[in-house]
Order: sequence, then C-alpha cells, then structure tokens
Amino acid sequence: MQVKGFLLTLGLGMAAGGVVALMLPQQSQARKSAQKAADKLEQSMSNMMQ
Repeated sequence: MQVKGFLLTLGLGMAAGGVVALMLPQQSQARKSAQKAADKLEQSMSNMMQ
C-alpha cells in the first residue's frame, strides 16, 4: 500500500508540474529547463525498461 500511495503522489505532483509548465511562456527559461528535465526523465525511464 505504501508504494501505491507513493506512486499516486508522484503522479499527481508530475501532473501539477506539467500544468504549471504549460502556463509559462514558450521562450521562458523555466519552461526550457522543465522540458530538458522531462526529456531526461523520459530517457531514463525508457533505459530502465529495456
């Protein structure tokens, strides 16, 4: 049950962060940094799954 709660919290936090990132202007440095972090996370997850 602890893992489920952790993953749920993690997912909600990521979703909330994504919504905030989408509200930032396209050329914002914060948005660019968020996109780089998201890309790295996606690459890490795909590498773990292989």
